[in-house]
Amino acid sequence: MSTTSDPTTIHTAPARATEAGGGVHPGWNASSDSAFIDAVASESGLLAEQSQLPEATVLELLEESYGLEGKLVRIPTEKDETFRLRHGEETYLVKVSPPDEDPMIVHLQTACMEHLEQAAPELPVQRLLRSLGGNPEVHIPGLQRPYDRILRVMRFMPGNLLADEAPSAAQLQVVGSSLARLGLALQDFDHPRADRMLLWDLKHFHRMRPLLGYIDDKQKRDLAEDIFNQFDEQVVPLLDTLTSHVVHGDFSPFNVLVDPDGPDYVSGIIDFGDVVRTPAIFDLSVTMGNMLGADPSSPWKQALHVMEGYRSIRPLPDKELEALIISAQARLLLRALITQWRASQLPQRRDYLLSHSKPDWDRLASTAAAPAPKLPFTF
Repeated sequence: MSTTSDPTTIHTAPARATEAGGGVHPGWNASSDSAFIDAVASESGLLAEQSQLPEATVLELLEESYGLEGKLVRIPTEKDETFRLRHGEETYLVKVSPPDEDPMIVHLQTACMEHLEQAAPELPVQRLLRSLGGNPEVHIPGLQRPYDRILRVMRFMPGNLLADEAPSAAQLQVVGSSLARLGLALQDFDHPRADRMLLWDLKHFHRMRPLLGYIDDKQKRDLAEDIFNQFDEQVVPLLDTLTSHVVHGDFSPFNVLVDPDGPDYVSGIIDFGDVVRTPAIFDLSVTMGNMLGADPSSPWKQALHVMEGYRSIRPLPDKELEALIISAQARLLLRALITQWRASQLPQRRDYLLSHSKPDWDRLASTAAAPAPKLPFTF
């Protein structure tokens, strides 16, 4: 698509994805998969028109619905309008859903957090504050919009982002075991929109080949095609057999808070915006994918430490362990592809987005250059 197009509209172009021999991958329908990506992107909120509420309006709503006053500081985020609010000695996180997001998707996130508060109170999950009327959500009527916007207030969690730390092997194992405990606590949670369509959900990864059309660099495209082919061969045949339930969906270093001096290391789990029902190993794939290539001299080491911690709480059969090796790479690739795609649609942010995708491509390359781990995994 031309970079002069409307930046609020995202459509996929016909991809140039081919196998090493030059033929289109068997069974791949470029047209239907391109339409599928557009549909999933829309439901994922990536096509929503950006619309900001005046801060004075947000403060008025907070006082009226929660009895809260104070100073708001806007925090840049991808979809929600997010603020930090200081009220006396307390700090809160304030979120307002985008105008084009179905309130039932927001309710899925809310219900998931409330379930965890009851089912696993020992987990350091961000807590919702109830309004003066006793509700975890406040509806803001949509004026000439398809949906009401949803206001929520959460207690602000102190701690350091895992992304800013250099965790030891033991600490990475705690990250993995924390994710496993979170997943176990969600096994019996359900919601009418748990099967939402989410672009980041790896159960759709094999239909994302049209995104290869946005890669100009042949070396990157060859690397990406190889990962797609491995996923098709090793993971897709297992999709209907993998253990599935609602998962956090984005247990990344930017959504995990840690206390290096604390007894439990993981001190906070935040951002339930990607909650979805999917194979449970894909939740672990997110965390492992974020660790791949962090140490170029041993690209798999950190990811395998996370896996080891996870398995100490939630053992996995060999077939799922083998699927993790390629699905972790698929998650890292998906992030790079979506960033590359969005750069083509948002020319005013192209350089910024591509600068953020470069580390992902570098990590993928270093991981691909190293021997893939084989069972039994060693460090």
